[in-house]
Amino acid sequence: MPNQHLLTAQGERIAIVSGLRTPFARRDTGFKDAYATSLGTMVTNELLSRLAIDRKEIEQLVFGQVIQQPDIPNPAREIALALNMPYLQSYSISSSCLSGLQAIANVAGSIISGSISSGIAGGADSISNAPISISPRVIYKFKSIFKAETLDEKFRRFRNFSWSDFKPHGVNLKDFTTQLSVAEISEQMAQDHQISRAEQDEFARYSNEKAANAWKLGVFKDEVMQSVPRPYTDFVVADTLINAATKPQYYQRFNPIVNKPYATVTEANIPQPMDGAAAVLLMNESKAKNLGLEVLGYIRSYAITGNDIWQNMFAGATVASASALTRAGLTLQDMDYIDIHETSASQMIMNIRLFESDEFAKNQLNRTACLGKIDMEKLNHLGGSIAFGNPRAVTSLRTVIQSLHALKRKGGGISLVASSGLGGLGAAMVLESE
Repeated sequence: MPNQHLLTAQGERIAIVSGLRTPFARRDTGFKDAYATSLGTMVTNELLSRLAIDRKEIEQLVFGQVIQQPDIPNPAREIALALNMPYLQSYSISSSCLSGLQAIANVAGSIISGSISSGIAGGADSISNAPISISPRVIYKFKSIFKAETLDEKFRRFRNFSWSDFKPHGVNLKDFTTQLSVAEISEQMAQDHQISRAEQDEFARYSNEKAANAWKLGVFKDEVMQSVPRPYTDFVVADTLINAATKPQYYQRFNPIVNKPYATVTEANIPQPMDGAAAVLLMNESKAKNLGLEVLGYIRSYAITGNDIWQNMFAGATVASASALTRAGLTLQDMDYIDIHETSASQMIMNIRLFESDEFAKNQLNRTACLGKIDMEKLNHLGGSIAFGNPRAVTSLRTVIQSLHALKRKGGGISLVASSGLGGLGAAMVLESE
């Protein structure tokens, strides 16, 4: 696989100038009254306000959203209009938990092609305001009633309704093809790879401990905004962390989600759905410097991949990382930090093992040797999604923002960010900071 040259025709790198996110709030708490578009508008507005640049400099807005509102088909456009940027090219995408990385890749591609010189990639999701629907068969039955020619026939067809027909359906967070939830897929991987509950609980506890310590040390102050979303009644300043989750005894109170005697996956060792939003500003290198902006980092390479959905559905982080590292001409050992979205504890443990597996490398990655052993001191060293929660369209943006800020504090370096997602999707990006 050849190296990936993420340069413009003029030889300029793709700069990530700045990144910002809201705190991640649990369902029906601080962001309960704010739609995802409101959260996206708020974080994008704050991102631009902090940089104090003319908004006419922004040429594209790409926003991810997984939990979509039927009456808002293009949230990116609504965000642009709310920001009084009606001439801004804006479109929306949905690609599971890697939506944020896909949005960044799309904006980067537009800059490389010369179509634009700057753009914003973002993501927003609200589990609190997830839409409720009725079954399509109910709509069909109503249409059938309206088409009936006589009152008797209308009444007869109406009697075909049952109470279950009128049961509202919440948002479906399962994989569509397999109809498996994140918990069920995680359980499948735990069993296939013989990952114990004790291993999963300890991984989750450590994620929570690292996140709690990072907040106590104040390392997120420049990347997480204090949030007062519309209708301006709630004030959210920090992620909804669970203090008790840093203690081993916390995990003993949870029963497995899958109702099987061997089950190991609980609500404590997978991330919970959250409300939140994030945005990053990308530019070609010369434009950022001409505007006098300090660059947070640069994109060295990226890969968006797919893999089998019936076995190891969440192996995408490994598959995509292999391609991104090869395209960057680097190895795992070259990385200063590794930030991988924690779809679940079993997913993380499985991917850690796959990184070290020569068999997986040979059979699935077309490599003669494995990627290598992950240094656990470098992996999600400020905490991961199990601790912060998972607003699906936002979570991979968090990894990018978190990783680049960490590199900047370190004085520069290189990091790998990666994500797995439902549908057998994977994404990875190699970032560098100076």
